Amino acid sequence: MIKEIHRIYIIDSKAKPIYIRENYVQGSGSVDHALMSSFISALETFVREIENQNTEVINLHNEKIFISKDPLTTFLFILCCDPNTKPKKMFKILNDIKNLFINKFTGHFMDSIEEKKKIMNSFLESLDEILEPSSKHFLDNL
Repeated sequence: MIKEIHRIYIIDSKAKPIYIRENYVQGSGSVDHALMSSFISALETFVREIENQNTEVINLHNEKIFISKDPLTTFLFILCCDPNTKPKKMFKILNDIKNLFINKFTGHFMDSIEEKKKIMNSFLESLDEILEPSSKHFLDNL
């Protein structure tokens, strides 16, 4: 995974985490994901009240949080990154993740658990291509 990204969250409209991926760094503390998703959802509500935008950056003490909300599903797509991360790069990655997820799951939210698992596996393979483009390119050239 891109080293500037600490965590990725996809959170549904009820503040329930659908997908969590953590880039574990030795010595970093574990995160309570349910607490973090509720916190981010509350931040998103606050941000929405002061600015009517679908994307936002929140600077915290030791992280920069990039949030993008899909207007149709109202799902939140979140990247927690290094504080010195470039916003343009992270918003491109975040939008790529959001578009990938929406494209894979649109029309399939009511499918069976088995079908959703297949779609999720396909999503994860494509997500790896977004998050590790150089390793994918390297493997293709072997």
